[in-house]
Amino acid sequence: MINQLKTIKPNNTIILLCDMQERFRTKINHFEHVEKMAGKLLKAATTLEIPILATEQYPKALGGTVKSLMDLIPSSIVPRTETDTDKRVYPKTSFSMYEVLKSNPHYSNNLVQMSLWSGSKLILYTSNFVLADAVSSCNPQERSVALQSIRDAGGNITTTESFIYRLLSDANHPKSKEIFAIVKEYSPDTKSALEALC
Repeated sequence: MINQLKTIKPNNTIILLCDMQERFRTKINHFEHVEKMAGKLLKAATTLEIPILATEQYPKALGGTVKSLMDLIPSSIVPRTETDTDKRVYPKTSFSMYEVLKSNPHYSNNLVQMSLWSGSKLILYTSNFVLADAVSSCNPQERSVALQSIRDAGGNITTTESFIYRLLSDANHPKSKEIFAIVKEYSPDTKSALEALC
């Protein structure tokens, strides 16, 4: 029996950019590859009008979301409350993405989480899809263990490019030329990220 791949639709998807903060740049193994693949996904998500939400863990000490990625997140794409200073960022103290889902339950259907694992503080899996070429850790060995745990829990592990094409669904999609251009733009970075992380 062949299992059918889970359908992914832009209209019920949100991209969570998890703790891609400046201070982690020198701590996370292959951070530069994760940053590039996150950039590719954010450009595709913006093209397909998919909401994007960045989380930040203690930004006073760890810095904000890296500028290269923050610049790719449209402002007010996920409105929350009138008191939020930047609606693109969700501050959190938990090592789980569950609180983000609780605050945005209408987006919990198909959820992509690009997570950074820092030391023994694992960000817990709460999403349906994790992109193997867009996650890393301070300790490379933790990454494979965490991805296997996600798989064992029923999570879908895929790559950024595969996920983007699944969102597009068909070459006749009205945004297909724009998506193909993004994929082409990141082609050398994709190859490097796959070699380093997969």
